[in-house]
Amino acid sequence: MSLNAILRWLKPHEMIFFDLLESSVEVVHEATKYFDQEIRTNDPTRWPELRRKMKDFEHKGDEYTHKVIDRLDKSFVTPIEREDILALAHALDDVVDLLDNICERLVLYRIGLIPTPVMEISSLAVEGAGELVYLIASLRNMSDTKAIRQHIRRVHALENQADSVYHAALSELFADPKDPIALIKLKELYDHIEDATDRIEFVAKVIGSTVMRNA
Repeated sequence: MSLNAILRWLKPHEMIFFDLLESSVEVVHEATKYFDQEIRTNDPTRWPELRRKMKDFEHKGDEYTHKVIDRLDKSFVTPIEREDILALAHALDDVVDLLDNICERLVLYRIGLIPTPVMEISSLAVEGAGELVYLIASLRNMSDTKAIRQHIRRVHALENQADSVYHAALSELFADPKDPIALIKLKELYDHIEDATDRIEFVAKVIGSTVMRNA
């Protein structure tokens, strides 16, 4: 058993941070799945309910983030670096915030059919969030570093796919911009959904760094 593993074993009372992060990533996973499911209906009459439900996810995510911050303020010793805990909490919260922003725009901009690139990137976000469920849970003991690295590489691969879809979508969007207002609306949707996958990748990167220091 490594020294870092022994130190973590001696601090079980602070494992509440892992409980909170695991709850937070479950919110992210559920939010991405619900978002992906609803946009595939391509039914604009469902966007107001999608926005309401996503706001519920966003509030729940905020609640877990605030609990992490409150606990950090009261804790002298943490199971992993304080900066990493805070970065993970904020990045997970950001994913749901970005989905919430998209849902707001679906209603405010009166978006009808969902562009195919948004659905493609949304599917990648769902898969990436599923990978984060495993990775966040792995922080409790960090015993299988090989498996952890494999899951991190999978998240990176998903983000690369999202980047490719995003860049191709922008290229097509600007190739023949007949309606500048429509262009602005679509670009915002593309930006936000791609940013969500960026934040998912960031979580995986923080976990990778944490495991390297503590395993």
